[in-house]
Amino acid sequence: MKTLVSNAELEEVGESLIRAYIGSKEPPPNCVDIEGFIVDYLHLPIVYANIAEEDRDKIGFVSDGKYPLAVYEQQRKVKHIYPAGTIVIDRYLLRADKSGQRRFTLAHEAAHVIFERMSPTAAGPCFNRFFDKEQEYSIEELREHFNACETRTDRLASVLLMPRFMVEQTLQSFRQGQPIRRYGGTVMSRDDKLSVQKMADSIGASFSAFLIRLKELGFIEYRDISEYIAKEMAFGTEK
Repeated sequence: MKTLVSNAELEEVGESLIRAYIGSKEPPPNCVDIEGFIVDYLHLPIVYANIAEEDRDKIGFVSDGKYPLAVYEQQRKVKHIYPAGTIVIDRYLLRADKSGQRRFTLAHEAAHVIFERMSPTAAGPCFNRFFDKEQEYSIEELREHFNACETRTDRLASVLLMPRFMVEQTLQSFRQGQPIRRYGGTVMSRDDKLSVQKMADSIGASFSAFLIRLKELGFIEYRDISEYIAKEMAFGTEK
């Protein structure tokens, strides 16, 4: 089973949605109001609750109106069925130090809703609901399909939070449009690391999420590690 959705499609659809939401705002915002996008543009309600699922990694959820989500209410664990389309986010993400994680979780759940309308084989809000009645699938095939959908959803979430035009705008503001340099495969200078952190803060993303987005969009310039050793560390040179 294939998702039948390319990364190019995710980029185009995601950016077009954010452009439509932002409209003609001047000056254009530096950071996507992801909650506003979900509520005002996608018309999906957001609920913050104390999620009590056995899978402790479940910090976000899109309801299909049928699946009961375990939550804590008045110190009791109860099963609650939220109206279809409701995005439920774990309340602990409201902490100030969880802002980046909250924003990405919101974008991820919104991306699930959008992705379902793009792919005829997309996983549903709770489970992989697509099955070809003419074929039997192994557990491994279903797992691979679910992981593929999650990977695409993560990519779309990144586009919603960091569309190309906004990343370009941020690069222009902080670096006159110059790319980030990486030496070898992973090494960056101290100045470039600080630059990435400032840009990430400006756009409302974590350092790692913004760096991944720069790589996806081709805004990383790779150089030989020897240049880093010689210029940034000044080892091996004559004194």
